[in-house]
Amino acid sequence: MPDTLLVNPPLSSPLHPQLNLPLLKAYLQDDGFSTRVVDANLRFFKEFMGDFPRMEQQAWDDNPLSLLAYYNDLEKRLFARSQDWEGLQVGLRSLGMKHDRVYFDSVLAALDDMAANPFIDFWDRLIEAELADGGARIIGIAITFQDQIIPAYTLARRLRLHRPGAVIVLGGQIITRCHDSLVHHAGLSALSDYLVLWDGEEPLLALHHRLLRGDATADITNIIESRTGQGRIERTAATPSRGIPRPDFSDLDFAAYLLPEPLVPLQTTRGCYAECAFCAIPFGSNKYQVRRAEAVVEDILAIQEQTKAQTGRPATYFKFMEDTSSPAILHHLASLIIERGIDAKWETFARLEKAFIKPGFLDHLYRGGCRKIHWGLESNDPAILLRMSKKVEMSHTNAVLRASAQAGILNFCFILVGFPGETDDMREAMTRYICENPDIHTLTISTFDLTRKSPMERTFTPDNVYGLECVPATDFQVRLPYLVEGENWKERIVPAAHRMMIEIVRRRPDIGFVTLFPDQVRAMLCDRYGNDWGRVFVARYGSENVSAMLLDTERYARDYLSKREIEPVALPEPLKREHLRTKEDMAVLAQAILSRKLYERRRIEQV
Repeated sequence: MPDTLLVNPPLSSPLHPQLNLPLLKAYLQDDGFSTRVVDANLRFFKEFMGDFPRMEQQAWDDNPLSLLAYYNDLEKRLFARSQDWEGLQVGLRSLGMKHDRVYFDSVLAALDDMAANPFIDFWDRLIEAELADGGARIIGIAITFQDQIIPAYTLARRLRLHRPGAVIVLGGQIITRCHDSLVHHAGLSALSDYLVLWDGEEPLLALHHRLLRGDATADITNIIESRTGQGRIERTAATPSRGIPRPDFSDLDFAAYLLPEPLVPLQTTRGCYAECAFCAIPFGSNKYQVRRAEAVVEDILAIQEQTKAQTGRPATYFKFMEDTSSPAILHHLASLIIERGIDAKWETFARLEKAFIKPGFLDHLYRGGCRKIHWGLESNDPAILLRMSKKVEMSHTNAVLRASAQAGILNFCFILVGFPGETDDMREAMTRYICENPDIHTLTISTFDLTRKSPMERTFTPDNVYGLECVPATDFQVRLPYLVEGENWKERIVPAAHRMMIEIVRRRPDIGFVTLFPDQVRAMLCDRYGNDWGRVFVARYGSENVSAMLLDTERYARDYLSKREIEPVALPEPLKREHLRTKEDMAVLAQAILSRKLYERRRIEQV
């Protein structure tokens, strides 16, 4: 039996494995602690859907459009199965439940609600099969996404019942960002023994030395005792002393995931060297770290051997799961892949830096395997970019996107609508910029959130330059309720984002068509058909799909504006996820505004 089980709970994408636990497993095993990773997320999907057909590699090779039908069928199966539970909506990348995952008391209530929580029976079966008495002493549970909160705490509750002697350790982005409120809730705190903050390798290893080897001197900085809330917190103290490890995927079967061919997550860097005002993602890491390009190449070669043994074909596609890649390491990595003749294609996340427009730079990345880059474009307005602290110039942005497109790379742009100070004219200019820019191949539109642990939230003062009013974060709130200059800003900008989306899909059907495909396959299609495959596919056989998407989007925008009840199963997958998130945010905001009005009324009555 292993010393430790590391569990990835539902719900995250079942299309490919997550990277976090294979990194932890490698770090622990390098120090002699036997560890096993359990991808309970994938197991849940397969149990929940029952006997479902797998999409064969040949079908994907012959007709990539068959993937849309396959995933639509899976979504329908998930929706139909969800009807067996009260208030449940399970999607491939989304989870809606009767109980609100944002509030501690609501999460606690979900843990015993057999009629609404399918994870109770699921965990009982899994514990009986694999986590019974006599097993691992330490069980680590990762909570990276909000959709994992109720499933993860359901597991913790079932472990307390069936494995009372196990040490339960929680970690991940949600725990790191919400620990300061979590430690004050006795009910949830009783369900774990320790909370691990920020990068987990070093503190979790130290905890193993304390608990399993009796080393009282092990430095457990960034470990909190759940019941007491005590622990030494120092964000920059616990970076992996041996650097970012090589992930150990040996417990996972790449052939079991729902993509027709493997997509393997890796890291070239961790954290971000920038600090955009609205972004909390870099807060999840101790500091910016860069992995040696030579080590990344060795990772790729080792994984190709493993996947060839499992599936008969070495993995070709890799996704660098980081906040921001360094241009220097990407260039070095491409050089090594070219020199060694490795068949590896990859995608990454990057800032629109001047370094990328050096002549031949992006052509070199393409030759070295780069097929897609996620760019943080956000806005094309210089004044808004300045308020965001983006520290990029539009002249560089245009040049980078142009050079990347000319090199053959698919440009994915993140767009942020409604940053405080943004006007209707700015949004219209942004819409024109997107529609008229052939170098933007696909995008995602998000509306502004005041995000917990972002610089704007951490440095918040009532007299801030953004005109923001907010209620301090509580419970599992990741997106805070806020007003701008006394206005319900979110209520205003969501319809504005809908109008932008409709206009973009109308004028750029290729962008609309690309968004129908799971993000995980877009680089694969770029590799096969070129980075202009959206236009190629629309011209060949995509007009019906785009028309249907446009009609669904327009209907959704009308229903949202008129406050009609919306049936999520009828929405395209990207719209469904955004709708569920917006619905949750609006409920939180409405409650916060009501609380403020009640407070003001009480103050008036007191006076």
